[in-house]
Amino acid sequence: MEENKDLIAEEEVNEGQPEAEAAEEQTVDPAVAQLQEQLTQVQDQYQRVLAEYANYKRRTDQEKEQLGSFVKAEVLKALLPVIDNLERAVESPENGEYKKGVEMVVRQFGETLGTLGLEEIPAQGQVFDPERHNAVMREDADGVEPETVTEVYQKGYALGARVLRPAMVKVAN
Repeated sequence: MEENKDLIAEEEVNEGQPEAEAAEEQTVDPAVAQLQEQLTQVQDQYQRVLAEYANYKRRTDQEKEQLGSFVKAEVLKALLPVIDNLERAVESPENGEYKKGVEMVVRQFGETLGTLGLEEIPAQGQVFDPERHNAVMREDADGVEPETVTEVYQKGYALGARVLRPAMVKVAN
């Protein structure tokens, strides 16, 4: 019988709990809802900041690449007259050690520029391309297809797809 009394008392205690919990939920519910709303706002703000940072990082990486490419092109462009003068010195009529030394410097300088990505634009015997060649003269040439480069006055150079200086050429009519 004592066991039955204990069970009945326990049931009465358990029956009162759901009512107490429901009463607590009603009093706590607005505070929880407000905190959940704040949490949602903070999470949304966090996601926006992450997205903004990712966009910023992507933009700065692109700007760095563009700036590096621009600076490299400008440096190479500034060095072109130097290589032109060295090549003229090699073509001088004097022979001997002086000429060999200049030839070695020209070869080394050309290799260095090549490792930086500088490429000579092919011109002699090529079909004239106004984007890569600058025609300064035209001539009537026998045995040559029209619009073909017959003589190169100054070499042209490119860095990848970007033309730094077009080749100065003579073109057949």
